[in-house]
Amino acid sequence: MESYKEERHFTWLEAFYDLIVAIIVFELSRELSEDVSVFGFLSFVALFVPVVWSWVGVTFYSTRFAIDDLAHRLLMLLQIAATAFMAVSVHDGLRENSSWFALSYAITRVILVIEYVRTRRHVPDARELITRYSIGFSIVAGIWFVSVFVPLPFRLFLWVVAMGIDIGMPLLFPRRLSVQFAPNVHHLPERLGFLTIIVLGIAILGVVNGIAAHNWTIPSIVCAALGLGITFSLWWVYFDTVDGSEIRALRENKQIGIYLTWLYIHFPLIIGLTTLGVSIEHIVLSNQALPLPSSETWLLCISAFLCLLTLGVIQMTSAMTTKSISHSSSAHSKKARTYAAAVYSIVSATAVLVIGAILKDGILLLPALLLGIVAMACIVEVILDVKRHPHHRFSKF
Repeated sequence: MESYKEERHFTWLEAFYDLIVAIIVFELSRELSEDVSVFGFLSFVALFVPVVWSWVGVTFYSTRFAIDDLAHRLLMLLQIAATAFMAVSVHDGLRENSSWFALSYAITRVILVIEYVRTRRHVPDARELITRYSIGFSIVAGIWFVSVFVPLPFRLFLWVVAMGIDIGMPLLFPRRLSVQFAPNVHHLPERLGFLTIIVLGIAILGVVNGIAAHNWTIPSIVCAALGLGITFSLWWVYFDTVDGSEIRALRENKQIGIYLTWLYIHFPLIIGLTTLGVSIEHIVLSNQALPLPSSETWLLCISAFLCLLTLGVIQMTSAMTTKSISHSSSAHSKKARTYAAAVYSIVSATAVLVIGAILKDGILLLPALLLGIVAMACIVEVILDVKRHPHHRFSKF
């Protein structure tokens, strides 16, 4: 078994697992596409959070303990099978299939506990951390399993309790454990980046599906181009910001607040990217000569708000770590530009949300015009990013 202290990158087995999780995200996006109301959005989030948090548990285990023996591979394949079963049960996952969804989540956590118990024997320094995780995940798995036999809506109440324990557990660990067993500087950003780029691909798939199922007209093609421009811009800004600096700040300066903010903010980002793809697909398929229904307008604006706001927070955490890495004048200049870009992201996110609220009150815009406003906000983000990174230029020759 490799040491948890060694630098490492994600493996093909982890990529395989990530793709299975991506299937669930895609299935959830299809469920949302059938109901873009506020209730449909909240139902999507209610299932999306446990799906992604199950991925977080597996990812954090692998980023700390790099194991590739036969037992680990078999356990990971069982984890993949349980996750695939979760993908099947997300259809009507809050009602008819909720018991199957709960059972599949409980199984994923039981497998993770087995992984931790195996590791406890081989990594003595990590036994306190492993014991805490093993107890916490065992309690969570138990609650999910009990919920299988509890009728609705009390079953959903148990889910909320279990997710509260699951998500809040790392926040209760002593600071020394969080610093000593901080995630790998390269591995965790790669895993988060891989999941993010898969979700961006799902968003682009929504644009493609919209065009493929629609009679091609100039307005619909314009909407599709604007949708692609939005997703390309979000890709550009996110992957120019991710550099592992928040993890280094945790390791070197014990800045746990910055690290946790950076980590947890990824989940509304991934939610926003997924719902954005659904909203763009609906806009491309809509009648371009008529204003959008309020539900579709609301979904676009809340999705863009989540994406821009979370990118702004990620940029802010990146700027906060610049001082700890370098005290040079160029570093301070980059820090100032990063802060400016972060402020712009947060302000533009707020503006998009305000536009959505105004449009809900009776002021209507044509689909292309509304999508154009969001696209402009995202494209300005790219322009600011180009100014922040001098190496971005048309040619290096």
